Amino acid sequence: MIALRRLLPADRVITGGPGYAAGTALWNGAVSSRPAILLRCTSTAEVRAGVRTAREFGLPLSVRSGGHDWAGRALSDDGLTLDLTPMRSVHIDAGARRATVAGGARAHHVLAAADRYGLVAATGTIGTVGMAGLTLGGGYGPLGGRFGLAADNLTGAEVVLADGSVVWTDAEREPDLFWALRGGGGNFGVVTSMEIRLHAVPTVVTGMVLYSLRQAPKVFARLEDVLSDCPDALTVQTGVIDGPQGKPMAMLWPTWSGEPAVGTDPAGPVRRLTRLGTAPVAEFETGRPPVSRGRRRPSPCASHI
Repeated sequence: MIALRRLLPADRVITGGPGYAAGTALWNGAVSSRPAILLRCTSTAEVRAGVRTAREFGLPLSVRSGGHDWAGRALSDDGLTLDLTPMRSVHIDAGARRATVAGGARAHHVLAAADRYGLVAATGTIGTVGMAGLTLGGGYGPLGGRFGLAADNLTGAEVVLADGSVVWTDAEREPDLFWALRGGGGNFGVVTSMEIRLHAVPTVVTGMVLYSLRQAPKVFARLEDVLSDCPDALTVQTGVIDGPQGKPMAMLWPTWSGEPAVGTDPAGPVRRLTRLGTAPVAEFETGRPPVSRGRRRPSPCASHI
């Protein structure tokens, strides 16, 4: 801690108080891990200082962005946690359909910035998820059928490696590292900035279809048949959530990103989901992405980072 305070402003190195409580609060409140030092990073240089300090003193090191990992791996128990939440800038290149995203930005920061240009990113389903953690871990979301995982849309990244050096990696520079980052999580370094693809999706049709829990085996089996030959424009997320009466129900959450007329067609692939079982509760709307908002949003998925 003394070594860090010699290098950085005192307000960056936190060991207690309200700043520590806020910086160690995670989505999964059951996580009890508590780092010895929380380093609130505002730049790549401060991340480098944290990585080098952890290496020099043999401290367990972790990185906190959105704090949504169900296992709480954002916190290093009795170690050093790099809190990237102050690094949340998002810069849009509308012509190239690219976004440069800082390591602490959350999905809703990216979506809001892209939306100003009529563009959208491949994200997960919850806006408060860290965009870097989601992307490095894979990143399933409502546009996955058409544009792939969030990881598939990563085009480059600035990474602080274990020795404190900084590299830029993409398909041509450090290609092995670029390959590893897309699904390898935080095992290969700290991503302080990344470049991702954006997409033009003017309108989506989305909503939720609920079936009684006893119908889940039949509904999910029939859904497999639907998905085997459905258009890429249809993505269907599934789960079990509390229904309107507080009872567990099988959930289908479709997002159609193709022609709106097809998405609203009673004989089309979206409405077909209401015929996989009996007496479904269904609700749909047509609008602009992002598609996860308000009361139609399902409960947070534990797989999000």
